[in-house]
Amino acid sequence: MPKHITHSLLLLFASAGTYLWLITPSLTPYTLQLVAVLLLIYAATHWFRQPQKSSQELRTKSKKPNNTIPLDLTLLTIIILLLVVETGALASPLIFLLYFLVFAVAMLFEIEATLMLTGTLLAFFLLLPSTNLTDLAHLGELLAFVMITPLSLYISHQHEDIAKQRAKTHALTNHLAQEETDTLLFLSTNLKTTLLSALDSLSIIIPKTTAKKAKSDLSVLYSDLRALYRSAQDLQNSIDLETD
Repeated sequence: MPKHITHSLLLLFASAGTYLWLITPSLTPYTLQLVAVLLLIYAATHWFRQPQKSSQELRTKSKKPNNTIPLDLTLLTIIILLLVVETGALASPLIFLLYFLVFAVAMLFEIEATLMLTGTLLAFFLLLPSTNLTDLAHLGELLAFVMITPLSLYISHQHEDIAKQRAKTHALTNHLAQEETDTLLFLSTNLKTTLLSALDSLSIIIPKTTAKKAKSDLSVLYSDLRALYRSAQDLQNSIDLETD
């Protein structure tokens, strides 16, 4: 199942389950106890998620972290909705927690999941008996959910673009560092060694050469190779300085 469908269904079921709990008279007296249990579950999932660093893992450092973000946001959705309704629903001083929840879902989930959360929040409060659509304060809070959704999606999109740019910059930096290493290796192990070998051979051949023209040409070649060797040395020194 695609991730956006899974995430959307989790948020839908969390909101629907919370609503059913709140409209059931036999369960509402235990709402705060449920919040406490959910908080314990949330804390426990984070406690057990912490990597147990065995000697083998310390050597390999290959432990893959578990992704519990869907569970975290599902639990937080239920907890926040329960607390908001228990403290006055749309008139609750904790209503701002739902705004943060929308932003968190927009940052961590897909657009579809964010829209699903906004829709379920609107339906959730519209179906609550305590909601009064003639109260401007209640209408204002409902409109706030609608208005904050595009803002959260925009900020999420900007954050994603920045993260991609940072990833590209990091990859480019690593590529340049690798190219720099390869260049230094080439200069120090291949080019300079080959030039030194050629210069040594020429220094032996030139004195033994009797033909004046050939000796002159070899001398020019020797000078060119020495100049090339000095250029390679200067380039290596320049790269070393920039690296330092």
